Amino acid sequence: MNNIFLLLSIIILILTVIKAKKNINDTKKWIPISILGMTASLAILIFPLSTQPDFIGKLVNSILYSAQTIILNENLGILDNFQIINIFDTIYIGVIYLLTLLMPLLTVSFLLTLIGDFTTKFKLYFTRKKDILIFSELNEKSVTIAKRLYDKGKIIIFANCDKENLKNYDLKGLNITKFYSLIENINLKRIKSNTITIYLVNEIENENLTLTLRLIEKNKSLNKKIKIYTILNDEVSRIILDSTDKGNIQLEIVNEVERTIIQLLQDKPIYLNAINNEISVLIVGCGKVGREFLKIITWCGQIIGYKLKINIIDIRANSIKESLTKECPELISNYNYNFIEADINSQKALDELNKLKNINYIVVTLQNDEMNIKEAIYLRKYFLLQDKENYNNKPLINIWIKDVEKSMQINYLKADEKTQYNLNAFGSINDIYYKYPIIDSKIEHMSQRVHLIYNADDTNLEKYYETEYNVKSSRATATHIKYKIYSVLKDEYTGDIGTDLNNFEKKLQDEKIFNELVKNEHNRWIAYMRSDGYQSASVADVEKYREKINDTKHILAKLHPAIAEFEKLDEIEHKLNKNFKESDIKIIKNIPYIYKEDNNI
Repeated sequence: MNNIFLLLSIIILILTVIKAKKNINDTKKWIPISILGMTASLAILIFPLSTQPDFIGKLVNSILYSAQTIILNENLGILDNFQIINIFDTIYIGVIYLLTLLMPLLTVSFLLTLIGDFTTKFKLYFTRKKDILIFSELNEKSVTIAKRLYDKGKIIIFANCDKENLKNYDLKGLNITKFYSLIENINLKRIKSNTITIYLVNEIENENLTLTLRLIEKNKSLNKKIKIYTILNDEVSRIILDSTDKGNIQLEIVNEVERTIIQLLQDKPIYLNAINNEISVLIVGCGKVGREFLKIITWCGQIIGYKLKINIIDIRANSIKESLTKECPELISNYNYNFIEADINSQKALDELNKLKNINYIVVTLQNDEMNIKEAIYLRKYFLLQDKENYNNKPLINIWIKDVEKSMQINYLKADEKTQYNLNAFGSINDIYYKYPIIDSKIEHMSQRVHLIYNADDTNLEKYYETEYNVKSSRATATHIKYKIYSVLKDEYTGDIGTDLNNFEKKLQDEKIFNELVKNEHNRWIAYMRSDGYQSASVADVEKYREKINDTKHILAKLHPAIAEFEKLDEIEHKLNKNFKESDIKIIKNIPYIYKEDNNI
């Protein structure tokens, strides 16, 4: 008979484990589920051992025994008369002892979690003046961001904080508060501070999207300044969030690859080492990072007085070219690309390298860090040997490196005491969230200023955060400002913002230079739109769809009539009664405002 109770108890335990596992990220759910399941399992085992004569008495006795176990008041005397005859009896007793041991431990853990969360809530609800920074979980990204943003005027909270995980990070010096439950269990309405910034930085990216949607739905009507940064690198997530009513919440999608490349192009501009005013870029490996680099470099490389050529070496170069043509129909045919299908380690790749001239900028984005480092070292040697007259250390070689320790060493990599490899690593967590931060960066502040040029009344940036289209377009405009200033100043460019802006403003008074910049901005914008998949729309097309959407651009179909040669804009503007040049003119006039050193909006 006891075997039946043992089997039933084990079945209950298995179901409990399955249910608890589904809620493993929420301490307040999985621990109570576990305790409840174990209580039921233990009650089943105790039932046949009860000395009560009737069924009701046995049932009540077994439930009370299990309840006493939860509150650390168990009495094992009930097992005194149990006789062990076979292996099943041993298992029977073993399960009872195991449950009797585990249940109090879970109870204590649950109580400590409640106390910890209560302390956090108490601190939050009575904090008025300090800014609140809330991270969705404790991991390398969240700790790195917190360390960069921390000051004594801010309170930092790590939600879903695993006690064991705390041991893995150095949090000394940070004014942190630990919240052991999920981030959506923090009641933002009760927080007295009116400035709350949330960072959704979960290791599993799909969880960031789910959390974003939940937090927006729960808090969009609150009369507080709430901003959410969510790390999402795919187009589908962007479309979903663009379609979501965000209410009063400012949502900023962080595409790590895109922003990291933009930050790289600010720190290491592509015009460095350019030969004869020709920017010749080599992309080695055109996967996710290389593909994004190709798109960004296309519009960023639209510089007055320079020609741009982009060379791509990849074992799947032809299929990548076809895919890009499908995704961005007007991109490949309008710009100078050279797709080379070859294994980088093959003789064919070497033969093709020998044909390339005046390469000044390289980015290596192969499958892993080791391959990238190995190829970068080879390329440095290769290009040194191509310049036997001077053995000049050109071109600039950038390497996508994820490992923090390796990334830190790349910049100091030496062949011997006299010669360095002069390689530039980018892409590690430390690089993109601390050293050259992609969140709350200078580019992002410039991007907001670009938006305000078009929408001066949007002081709360509601329209700016309405769709990712607005943010990305403004960011691209802001990114190119440095390149415009350089193209005008040329040898006078110093890199000092104050000096360069003063010199630039003087040259901006020249009508010829001003008009060149306006045309350049239009060409840059066209390249950006094409890299985002947009195509030119004829006047006839616009007249048809404008009746339905009341706009000249069609975001869903990705059509825009201003994707046309600058000289043809006057005719298009006249037919559509729309001034497209005005946007370009506004940007050029306001470059000093956009590029100013003060980052505050």
